[in-house]
Amino acid sequence: MKVINHFAIIGIAALTACSQQEKTTPADSDKAVNIQTEQLISYIGIIQSGYSGVVEARQTTQLSFAVMGTVTEVLVEEGQSVSKGQLLAKVNSANATDAYQMALLKQQQAEDAYNRLKPMKENGTLSEIKWVEVETGLNQAKAAVSIARKNINDHNLYAPENGTIGRKNILPGMNVVPTTTTLELLNIQTVYVKIPVSENEISLFKKGGTAQISINAINKKAIGTVKEIGVSADILSHTYPVKIEVQNTDGAIKPGMICSVQVGVQDNRSGLLVSNKVLQKDVNGNQFIFIEKGGQAEKILVQTIALIDNKVLIQGEVPQDANIIISGQQKLSNGTSVKIIK
Repeated sequence: MKVINHFAIIGIAALTACSQQEKTTPADSDKAVNIQTEQLISYIGIIQSGYSGVVEARQTTQLSFAVMGTVTEVLVEEGQSVSKGQLLAKVNSANATDAYQMALLKQQQAEDAYNRLKPMKENGTLSEIKWVEVETGLNQAKAAVSIARKNINDHNLYAPENGTIGRKNILPGMNVVPTTTTLELLNIQTVYVKIPVSENEISLFKKGGTAQISINAINKKAIGTVKEIGVSADILSHTYPVKIEVQNTDGAIKPGMICSVQVGVQDNRSGLLVSNKVLQKDVNGNQFIFIEKGGQAEKILVQTIALIDNKVLIQGEVPQDANIIISGQQKLSNGTSVKIIK
């Protein structure tokens, strides 16, 4: 009787074990780690970088009078377009006008003496020394008139070229001297957009490269050309100035406007761009990533080249169509079963 009970117990235990084995088998078969993946991006060497820039006039000319005096008229306003040779302002020229009139009288006197003595020179009754004095006197009188006329003209301020009036620093009644800047003449038919570029990126810029300019203040977009690349860095920001030329024939773009600048620059580096969160290091300090291959994780050693647009440029033997594991990789080892989830 005891023997029968003993075998009965063994049979029950065996059945129970089989039942438990049947229940746990499905759970044991579902050991795959849930992961998320992304596709590789091949780096083609073009960097799209964004900058904030400020508009500058292509050329700024500081205008001042050639003589000192009191301003009598200012004939232009800030923002006004002017033409080459246009009269912009005047200072009091009364004394210069008087000096010019006196010079004219002396010239008339010298011409009269010349005309009276010329027949005597021709018939030989006038000495050579006397005739030289007459000729010299006339030439000196003409030179004095020319100088006096120029002095009057120097009391007027003219535009040396076409442009737009910038700052106006004078009003009628003010006294000026030749060193005083009275007006600014701006050339804004073309303008420069000046951007600061970091020392890590300045070597990528080349003269003649293009940039996309957006000016929100006037809702305008334009294409510019890189014209000047600075060779001296700002002592505080450690950035280099780059000037981009933009056509502005309608004059809508004004100096001082803020711009958004998108520049595509050529980079000689090559590789693959991945998210910075996929990179890991092993105990030997080697960088690696995991890819999904046939439902398993595969470890691939890589080398970091640079950080570009919030992506990491890497080089390594990574298949072009590989699924890069970006989530769940902390639980993985080489050959771990994985399941891609969205």
